Amino acid sequence: MPIKNGRLILERQVSDLAERFTVDPANLLSIGTVVRIATSGTYDIAISTGSSDNKTIGIVYSLDKTPNPYVAMAGRCIVNVRGTVAKGDTLVLSEYQGMLKTNNSAGFEIVKAIALTANTLQHGQVECILVRG
Repeated sequence: MPIKNGRLILERQVSDLAERFTVDPANLLSIGTVVRIATSGTYDIAISTGSSDNKTIGIVYSLDKTPNPYVAMAGRCIVNVRGTVAKGDTLVLSEYQGMLKTNNSAGFEIVKAIALTANTLQHGQVECILVRG
């Protein structure tokens, strides 16, 4: 764990461009979930549906006690990933809902990110730089 001014930093400090959106409270989003614009109902966003989702807008950055989570649309954030990720890998939409995966030969993508940390688990999280395709 990093230490700053003699104190242990328990939360990762990130920097991004984020906006608040409404979400169905039954959706149970977590920090790092890739989200899309909702196409029906009264809420703004829903979990991304997979690798061909062309309505994806960003990654859930912060949850609080409101029905309006912050969604990072660019910049540094934490993201849920599927499969092994190495630092510097290009991340793109996964076949699994709400996750990214490694694809270092990716061209234009709706959502693309560069991994800043690594993950060796089948499901995990990495810190990344989110860039628009």
